[in-house]
Amino acid sequence: MCHADACLLLASTLSSLKISLQRQLLVTIFLYLPLLRAAAMPKAKRKPKKTAASPDGENSITTGVANLSLSPLNDVSPLLLSHAAPKDGRLPFALPYIGPISLVQNQQSVVHGRGLIVTRDVSAGECLFVIPAVAAAPIEEVYHRFLEGDEEDYDDIDDIIGTSNTSVVKRDGPHLESIAEDMLIEQIQLLIDILDDEEFACAKENMARAHSLLHAFVSQMSSDEVPSSATSEELMKILLLTNNASNDIDTTIIQKETILNIIRRNSFGPDFHNYDAIATNWNTNPDGKKCYDRVLGVYPLSAMINHSCSPNAVRLFGRIPNSSSCNQSGSDLCDQIRGREVMIVHANKFIAKGTEITWSYIPPSNPLNERRDALLSKYGFTCNCLRCILEKTATANPLIVPGDYLPADETTMREMIQTIEQHPSCNEIRVSYARLYLEYFNTALIQCDNDKINDILKLATRLHFSFVACNNACTEHLSILHMSYELAVLLHSHALKINPEGAMTQVRFWTEQLKKTVMTRYGSLGENLETVREIMKHSKLVLRKQDGWYSVNENKFI
Repeated sequence: MCHADACLLLASTLSSLKISLQRQLLVTIFLYLPLLRAAAMPKAKRKPKKTAASPDGENSITTGVANLSLSPLNDVSPLLLSHAAPKDGRLPFALPYIGPISLVQNQQSVVHGRGLIVTRDVSAGECLFVIPAVAAAPIEEVYHRFLEGDEEDYDDIDDIIGTSNTSVVKRDGPHLESIAEDMLIEQIQLLIDILDDEEFACAKENMARAHSLLHAFVSQMSSDEVPSSATSEELMKILLLTNNASNDIDTTIIQKETILNIIRRNSFGPDFHNYDAIATNWNTNPDGKKCYDRVLGVYPLSAMINHSCSPNAVRLFGRIPNSSSCNQSGSDLCDQIRGREVMIVHANKFIAKGTEITWSYIPPSNPLNERRDALLSKYGFTCNCLRCILEKTATANPLIVPGDYLPADETTMREMIQTIEQHPSCNEIRVSYARLYLEYFNTALIQCDNDKINDILKLATRLHFSFVACNNACTEHLSILHMSYELAVLLHSHALKINPEGAMTQVRFWTEQLKKTVMTRYGSLGENLETVREIMKHSKLVLRKQDGWYSVNENKFI
């Protein structure tokens, strides 16, 4: 028989043997999970109305709805801007926030296997859900390991994939990514160690918490790989850590290779940036870590969203303010996860009731062949979404050799763009070759005049509306809008003495388009114009400045 003192002694011993990251995970297990449960349980006065369920429990559109939130979330700015938090320090919403979504399995309404659908009509910019990470690689620890660690500290990935790492570590993007993956593997492995340790069996509550975290992580695996008898409603509870845990996970089959595969297919990496860009910054800038809030996190519910090259949802990442708590149920949750990252998901276009929620697993501004190669290589499937079908029909042969190749001279790029403009499925083709357009804009603007700027703005207008149709409010789209706005302002400054009203019309147009797109990606932000302006400035600063992402220096684009 195990006594409480023995359990406390064991926990203390484990804590002394594990690194700081593992100690942090223990806090997650023992504190975070029960508060997630509390946040997910409706108060007694909020009992949902009973509805007639279909016999199999799977055909109702409300099956699998978490039913955590009763009204739309219109302002997520406290999670995006530190100064936007309410003065009383209390967030005006509970976490997790689950909007009008439902989880379904093995239905024709989803692309493959499992998926999320909307339970009512949803407008562009409406928040679908906000959830904290189940596991994440803390940026401070990743930064320390990247710059200070020895190569033998991070050879787990090499052991898993069967490679040797005997050379000097290159502190580059792949090395940074492997560090982040190693940290997540350690966190999941610690959960397995807790469940396998007989001494922990006496702490049933703690065992249940560890089991729920591991169950949510494993449930991200494809339903083809791990068949499950769980209903959609039960699976939704598992993914949100609100299920009644049971000891039905065979931890002996969860090897490191399995953990790594789940991480690589389902975790979410850097937002706006890539690992190479972060590694370069950290190697050259002593304060580089201040530029990034996160690198890698696990969000099991988000892993249920299937891919489309023409998606209807967009994700971004925020952070719980250190001084915040919630006004509604779940206040204790906010108190315990202060400073931690959250994922925010918005609709980027109108979504009709019963339609599947999708987003793009890869950058959207790549040609068809590149997108399909990337998806097949990393995720193991070939995309046959409507955009891919239209592109395949419209272009029997790619206009650009797959890869990073782009023509160097302005004339050739202009000729290729003219060819694209003649395609019947022009929206899809424009977006696929957005890199070509951006490179042409940058090249043409090195030595520019007003006529050339006007010509570029005409092309940018078409490209903008193509993104609205195919991949609204993505980072590439925002890049084009910021560029177009700055060009319109430049034209206005040149035309003040000639045709100020005509030039001002362009400034107003691009201001409105940028505002509208920002309020789609980031939500309505409470209709607060100052907050919208702050987010517009933020999105401009964080956009990449390579491969066509523009930067302005003395009225020249480089």
